[in-house]
Amino acid sequence: MSPIIEIKKGDELVFQATYDQYHAKLFHFFLKRTREEEAAKDLTQQSFIKLWQCRHTLSEAYSLDTQIFTIASSVFVDHLRKIAVERKYQYQLEDSLYEQPSLTYQSHSDYESADYIDAVSEDLPPIRKNVFMMKIVKGYSNKEIAEQLSVSIKTVEDHYSKALKHVRSLVSVVFVLRFFLF
Repeated sequence: MSPIIEIKKGDELVFQATYDQYHAKLFHFFLKRTREEEAAKDLTQQSFIKLWQCRHTLSEAYSLDTQIFTIASSVFVDHLRKIAVERKYQYQLEDSLYEQPSLTYQSHSDYESADYIDAVSEDLPPIRKNVFMMKIVKGYSNKEIAEQLSVSIKTVEDHYSKALKHVRSLVSVVFVLRFFLF
């Protein structure tokens, strides 16, 4: 009898043999795509779990190899979707953290903040600096910035993300200098 029929029946020994046969192949399949060993291990396990949970849907018309890698591909797509959603929420969180409400009264610390923002954005390329200042100082949304600069929203997001990385790197340098100098 074929391993597909046996797995469909719930034969754990055949499933174990299939696991032993395909584990390394699936692991390398995921490792090549994620370049992260832990992610590859997790995705490999998820694929075998899904194979076992959906064993009743296996078809004898296709090889076991084809069906296992079809499952692996769908697990990988789910993984990519999850990462995309996490990034989306991360960007939204960063946007909300860096939005500054407009105040009519400016304290001494507000002027210091403005000086700091000018100083950290000084080294940025012109369009990136413009995007950063419009976002941080003026409080414009990505869509408003994109319309004003006649670029796509993705371009705005990219420039803002790179500007934040630049600022974070400067902040970490300042922190290290303060730590060692004081």
